[in-house]
Parts: sequence; C-alpha cells; structure tokens
Amino acid sequence: PHKNLGCYQFLCSKECKYHVLSEGMKNGLLLNGILEQQITKITPAIDTNIFNVNPNESKQDILRITTIARMHWVKGLEYTLEALALLKNENIPFHYTIVGDGIENERLQFAVHQLGMSEQVTFTGKLSASEVKEQLQQADVYIPYSIQEGFCNAVLEAQAMGLLCIVSDAEGLSENVLDNQTGWVVPKRQPKLLAQKVREVYMLGAHEKERVRQAARKRVLEDFNLEKQQEAFLAFYNVMIE
Repeated sequence: PHKNLGCYQFLCSKECKYHVLSEGMKNGLLLNGILEQQITKITPAIDTNIFNVNPNESKQDILRITTIARMHWVKGLEYTLEALALLKNENIPFHYTIVGDGIENERLQFAVHQLGMSEQVTFTGKLSASEVKEQLQQADVYIPYSIQEGFCNAVLEAQAMGLLCIVSDAEGLSENVLDNQTGWVVPKRQPKLLAQKVREVYMLGAHEKERVRQAARKRVLEDFNLEKQQEAFLAFYNVMIE
C-alpha cells in the first residue's frame, strides 16, 4: 500500500467474496467497509503425515531454539536476538538456529556479532523441506516473533512436531497458538517480555512441557489438517457458484 496508494480501496470496491486466513485479516477487511457476509475465514493447514514426529525431551542442559523465516523486518528477528542477548547475560544456556535467507541477512549477522552471540546463533541459510524437518526434530522451542503475520504454516508444523511455541500477538499468530494452552503469546516489539517468557518456559517442569506439547499437537491434527481445509474450500467455491 505504501508503493501503490489506494490499492486497498480499489480492491474493496469490487463485488466479490473474500478468503482470509485469520480473524485479524478479517477485521482489516471489515474496517475497509467489506460486509461480513462477503468474508470467509479458512486457516492454513499442513500435511500431518509429514510433520508427525514428536521429539523426545531434550537430554541436554542447553535450550535449543529455532526460527524458520525469510529474513525481512516484518519477521521481528532483531527483537528475538535482543531478547536472547538478555538471556545470555543471565547465563541461561541456549543455542538459536535461524533457517532462511533474505535481504536482512547481513544486518542480522552483524547484530549477532554486536550482541556478542556468535557462538550461540547459527544461520543455516535456505534449506530443503527434509532439512527443515531435521532442524525441527533437533529443537525444543520455536519462536516466530513477527511484527505482522497472517497465520504462519511453520508454526503449525512446529506444533505438530512437538515443539514448544512462543509467538508474538501479530494477527493470526494468537489464533495459531492459544496462550497458556498450546503455547505462549507475547506482545510484539517487546524483547524484555519475550526474554521473560523464554526464561519461564526454560524453567518449566517436564510434565508441564509435555502437557503443552500434547495439547498443541492434538489441536493441529484435529483442526489444521488438509482434509478439513479442502472441505472448507469446496464449500466456499460451491457457495460462490450457486
């Protein structure tokens, strides 16, 4: 919209149905004058036959954290690094792996250097689907601390793999993860609050961690599978045809 002024107003002038991924996206359309009956929410889904490995409880004292994202300011990676720097100063042992590439790569690597975390942070670059799954299998915690996010398939994949997810409250992420039930939601752009939540999760007992893992995995398998999404899209287009 900053490069194409008025593009949303032009879109919203059309007589059509709208598909959105989350309530946050739906509210954006409502604010632009779209009638609620024109909007249908169909969330993303994943192949639960692929992302079906529940990793064992880490036998290491170190907390293994990962994020899979394109390196763009909207993903909030710099805030994540600032939060982890606070934990480093508290001598909380962790290793953070960032999977992905993008225009912010060099700036983020320099930020890691300035924060003195070169030994705690690994940049893998872009990986294949099988390599991404391997990264998830090796991790304990998944953090997408985005500034804006429609929903995020990677969070569904992480939950299905049994990772503990700590997300921002950006748009669909707070629907993707239910706070204190299937993971934790932290206000965006608040690295101190993120650090506090990571610390709390690190200190949780094994029983509580397993409760959250199982609740998250169960919800993804039941509510975010491809079969359910396919039925929703068929109904959406059938209504349009009728």
